[in-house]
This record gives sequence, structure tokens and C-alpha cells, in this order.
Amino acid sequence: MGIRLVAFDLDGVLYRGKEVVPGAREGVQAVLDHGLQLQYVTNNATLHRSAIAARLDSMGFPATPEQVLGSAAATAAWLRGHIPAGSPVLAVGEPGLIQELSQAGFHAMHVRDAPEDGVAAAIVVGLDRSLTYDTLAVAQHHILHGALFVATNTDATFPAEGRLLPGGGAVVAAVATAAGVEPVVIGKPEPGMAEALRTLSGLSYEDMLFVGDRLDTDIAFGAAVGMRTLFVLSGVHGRHDIESFGVEPDFILESLAGLSRLLDELVSKP
Repeated sequence: MGIRLVAFDLDGVLYRGKEVVPGAREGVQAVLDHGLQLQYVTNNATLHRSAIAARLDSMGFPATPEQVLGSAAATAAWLRGHIPAGSPVLAVGEPGLIQELSQAGFHAMHVRDAPEDGVAAAIVVGLDRSLTYDTLAVAQHHILHGALFVATNTDATFPAEGRLLPGGGAVVAAVATAAGVEPVVIGKPEPGMAEALRTLSGLSYEDMLFVGDRLDTDIAFGAAVGMRTLFVLSGVHGRHDIESFGVEPDFILESLAGLSRLLDELVSKP
């Protein structure tokens, strides 16, 4: 019976830095008005899901930690199926990532705090705005000695107020180049994030509409598993990029202010 869940990317869709994207609040409210399940899905791995929910709420978007799926939490969930509980895990990342890894049952810390002896079970890499040469060298050492190399996401950039900034993918690329090893990637557009969303929601992909501003991550992510996709022209990519990326969204909106009308059609559409 049509869609039952709408999942929103965050950066470039709901906000850019500290600025709310025009029409975004109306779009999120439209989901609630139509009685649909609301989910926020982000490749951001710097914040714990509770901090992301608090940030959303402060910007006028209703959100609970249970409604937030970040690549840090998805990565921690994936690791639970691949290394034993309590394993030492080192992060090239920020406190939110380390908190998610710790809550998943791992002995997690930043690589700068790594003991000099032993090898970590895994090196997890995301955006790290304190990245140094020493951080890179420690991560390289552990990967070369057998640590599993996992990337929260490979987004090269993310939108801020009036500009693009380097994303987690830039840090992942540095570690991969130093170690000569490609990581397992969990975040969009890889299937690990989709599997986490399906498990969290209890719904099938056909029940979901994914809303994003990036063709290479958001729209490719949803299309790959059979979600319907909505491309909103408020972030990184525009209409002119569709042919270049070879990804065709199901729907396109200039602004999320138009989402209510689209949902009128989709909710009752078989």
C-alpha cells in the first residue's frame, strides 16, 4: 500500500551547516501528517545518534535517537558480526564514533591513545578534523599488521554554509593510500547502511522513500536496494549532474516544501 517510511539524508537536505534549508521543516512535517514512519539517515560519523537527534530537534525537526541512523552506529553494528565482543578497536574519527563503538561492546579508543604493543582487531576511519601525520602512521601500522580496515563512509565532501568542506572520504583515502589496502565501506551507497535501516524499521525496501541531495551516495543508495528515491535540489548535485552519474531518481523536487503533494500521491499508490 504505497510507502510507509520516509528517510531523509541530513547535510544538504535538511540543513547546510547551521542553516536550515528552506522548505525542509515543512517536508518533515508532511511525513508526520501523512502518518508515515520518519527516519534520518546520515553518513555523518562524527556525532553519536543522541547528539544528532538533539541537533535536529534544536533546528525544529522532531527527532529521537531511535529515529537516527548514522554511519557510526551502522559500522558498529556491522563489526559486531565480524569481530568478537570486547575486541580492541581503534578509530581515526571523532568522539561520536568512539562512543558508538564502545556502546556496541568494543574496547574503543582514538588511534592517538593506542598502546604501543599489540594489534587492534579493527581500524575504523571516518571524518577526523584533528587528523595528524602521527594518526595516519599509527593507523597504517595496525592495518599492515592485520587489523580489519573499515570506513564509515567515503563522502569526499559535505556542504556547509556557502561552501564545501572535505568529508570523511578524504581521510579514508589518506589511510588507504598509506596502507595500500582498500577498506570495507559501510555508509551510503554501500548495502551495510541499507541493511541497518531495514532491520531498524522492520520494513521492506519497497515500503521506503529515500530523500537525498547527492546522486552518487543518496540516490544510488536507495536505487540499489529497491527504495523509491527523491532527489532534492538543495545540496551538492543539480539536474545537470543526472546524466553524468547515470543514476535516475524516481522523483525530483526543487524544495521539500513540495513533499506533501508528492506524498498525497504515494501513500495511496499501490
